[in-house]
Amino acid sequence: MKLPESWEKRALILVAAIFIISVIYALNPFLGTPTNNTGNQTPTQTLNPIPFPILSSNKNVTNQTNNTNNSFKITPEQAQNIATQAMPGFTAGTPLKGSVYVNNTNYNVWIVPLTKSDSNSKTIYIEGNTGVIVLVI
Repeated sequence: MKLPESWEKRALILVAAIFIISVIYALNPFLGTPTNNTGNQTPTQTLNPIPFPILSSNKNVTNQTNNTNNSFKITPEQAQNIATQAMPGFTAGTPLKGSVYVNNTNYNVWIVPLTKSDSNSKTIYIEGNTGVIVLVI
């Protein structure tokens, strides 16, 4: 089968037309800019005041699971309660004893893991003698 003499020119014109139509479709200049309908969205998280002071900065965390030298006045149950009050919507896991170094001060803390149903997780460090929240990660 023999092609006509100007087939290359016709093919190039066809490819150029398809390219121009694709660019016009992609950029969509005839429909204008889409509207942003954010009026129906609800806020994802409400802010609740935390009844405990939070100290944070310069964090250096050390886990000490078998820490018997430190006397803790706060029980693990109280640490879990403080953590769930500070972070509503989260579920507190089993607290571990540890220490954290913040602002050139070493604190003996309860390390409480927090989880939420939508796979969010945080860790809260509660000072073992006073119940003050030292750090939230």
